[in-house]
Amino acid sequence: MKRTFTIAALLLVWMAGFSQYTMEDRIYDYIDQYKDLAMREMELYKVPASITLAQAIYASKVGTNRVAMEANNHFGIMCHTDEWKGETFYETENHSREFCFRKYATVEDSYRDHSLFLSQRSRYVKLFYYPITDYKSWAYGLKEAGYSGNPRYADTLISIIEKYYLMHYDRKVAQKLGDTLALKKVDAPSPEMVTTAPKSQPAVAVATPKAEPVVKPAPAVSTTTTITEKPQPKAEEKKPEAKPVEKPAKSEPVTTTAPKETKVETPPAATTTETYPNTLPKAASVEGKNIFILDPYSVPFKQAYYPYTSRPVYENNKTRFIIAKRGDTYARLAAAMQMSEKNLRAYNDVYDDSEPIEDEVVYLEMKSTKSPVEYHTLAAGDTYRFIAQKYGIQLKIIIKRNSGAISSYGIGDRICIGCK
Repeated sequence: MKRTFTIAALLLVWMAGFSQYTMEDRIYDYIDQYKDLAMREMELYKVPASITLAQAIYASKVGTNRVAMEANNHFGIMCHTDEWKGETFYETENHSREFCFRKYATVEDSYRDHSLFLSQRSRYVKLFYYPITDYKSWAYGLKEAGYSGNPRYADTLISIIEKYYLMHYDRKVAQKLGDTLALKKVDAPSPEMVTTAPKSQPAVAVATPKAEPVVKPAPAVSTTTTITEKPQPKAEEKKPEAKPVEKPAKSEPVTTTAPKETKVETPPAATTTETYPNTLPKAASVEGKNIFILDPYSVPFKQAYYPYTSRPVYENNKTRFIIAKRGDTYARLAAAMQMSEKNLRAYNDVYDDSEPIEDEVVYLEMKSTKSPVEYHTLAAGDTYRFIAQKYGIQLKIIIKRNSGAISSYGIGDRICIGCK
């Protein structure tokens, strides 16, 4: 009897431990396993990594359905027997065409065929006219093109992307490709590119995006406010150079004799705004590097315990902080952390009505008066508040330790942080 009870107890403990691994955990593990593959495909074929991952998670049930496990097919791509010449997998025993799926040697082959499937079909051409960071337009475009029969397919993809913050990978690739690529319209493959060979060379989709990107800017460019303000001033001097575009804060005169050159050079000025399309309206303040932002998927600080939130909490210079999400406000964060909004704003040296933007560091307690870092070397646009947030030290301490306004210093000058 005693032995039976012991075995039963051990079984219960084992089952309890097993049950703790939830579907949520499986999804995070899947993302971690395939995010790099999705980003590589995005670099080659300009299909947003967020869309690729969301489609795979949805179609393969996080890699657990039969088609994914037995055929390495993570996107539910059907045979299309008139063009598919590779191996096939039938979900049922009757070998019906309605249940015929493509079978791949590896999961990597499945991801590659997914990229080719979208980039080489004329019905998906419209998608490649959206910015590569515009996952919402891609989701609705896939539904409109008939990729899935689910009437809520677009909303499902968007929900997965936003819940698991998959748009972050789009931005990483957009920055790697160059900021201007995130703004410019990606030239779509022409209908003539469609072939019956499913394993064509990657160059098919890679070569086209660089064709006249400035002449055909993406529709999203028109939404930015920084582009339209620069060409307006008129002056007598003839300086149709690109410098005003690089530094929009300084309004240098531009002659009216060369408006065409000015229009051609303006798109790069909006790269910072469009690379991060999900920021709050206050995001324009980032221009002065007044805000310290971290990549939530590679935070260079150790995690810390904080009793009032289930969100990841980190510690910088013995001061705990979180990373703001899209839609966060100081009022909501303060209520969740059981503190006053006034104190939370004071901890972060915010004395106006501005709100945190996505990925911004938000301290949950008063920053330190000391720092193991002695000096900070100024880069373009640095402000005292940016430095205070970066090193987790009180703003008033930095101002006290450095004479004069930060504008009196130049790039390369050293600012005292923890010096004696």
